[in-house]
Amino acid sequence: MSQAEFLINITQYQQPFFNALAALFTFVGNEEFYFLIVPLVYWCIAKQAGFRLFYIFLLSVTINAFLKITYAIERPIGTEGINSLYIESAEVGSHYPYDSFPSGHAQGSTTLWGYLAYLVAKPLFLVFSIILILCISFSRLYTGLHWPTDVVIGIIVAVIILIISIRLQDKISKLSEKVKWTLAIVTPLLIVAVFPEEEGVKYAGFLLGAGIGYLFEYKKVRMIISKKVWRKTAAYVVGLVGLFALQVGLKVLLPEMLVFDFIRYGCIGLWGLLGAPYLFVKLHIYKKDYETTIPSEHLSV
Repeated sequence: MSQAEFLINITQYQQPFFNALAALFTFVGNEEFYFLIVPLVYWCIAKQAGFRLFYIFLLSVTINAFLKITYAIERPIGTEGINSLYIESAEVGSHYPYDSFPSGHAQGSTTLWGYLAYLVAKPLFLVFSIILILCISFSRLYTGLHWPTDVVIGIIVAVIILIISIRLQDKISKLSEKVKWTLAIVTPLLIVAVFPEEEGVKYAGFLLGAGIGYLFEYKKVRMIISKKVWRKTAAYVVGLVGLFALQVGLKVLLPEMLVFDFIRYGCIGLWGLLGAPYLFVKLHIYKKDYETTIPSEHLSV
């Protein structure tokens, strides 16, 4: 059975209830949802785990965009016999519709929920994460937006990224502060050099702002996440308001050029990892760690 025949068979079973479920899983795999869940970990649960999740996830998204543009495989949208739903969720890339391989939803959800499952380290949460990943991935086939190989390879790429990242993260934490600063600055610049497309420039800016922000926060702000739910909620709301205000405001103020996209996303990353924590402390939502003094060579990442 060809991939086209496989999708024709699946999409013929589309009906309102399953369409609604597919819409939900599509949202859970969208950029908007990631904007909600990733900051939650950093602002409200654990800074180090949140930063690692953010960086690993952004690297995965960058690799996904690079592969999409490199292979330039056309999506099944418009293929005779395949009924595609929620096409707007696929029209976000700069090279649409030649951006089918690999699936961003499959790779992104596997990276996010796979790493969260690693952090939580509970069998029940692992089962939940696997089911959610499979549901999100299958929804891309059910809606006729991806070929089966797009989904399978997306999951495989994410698993490889997770394995490498988890094995390297503790080693990176033991590096000197100078090396960490070098990595935080050089890595995004290398991405721009290798991948000078719209997506590459935006994600590189994001990584640069976030990397610098995290290192400065650890040295100067030293936010302590409160155990009280109301304080976590207040921090999350304040942080999101600032995040979306920057996203919308800078888009209005800055011209539509790649260099300004780099600056805009850099500012958003800087806000999320440094600006928001600084404001949380200034507003007395969270306290500052005045007691612990950690030598530069032990700066944790």
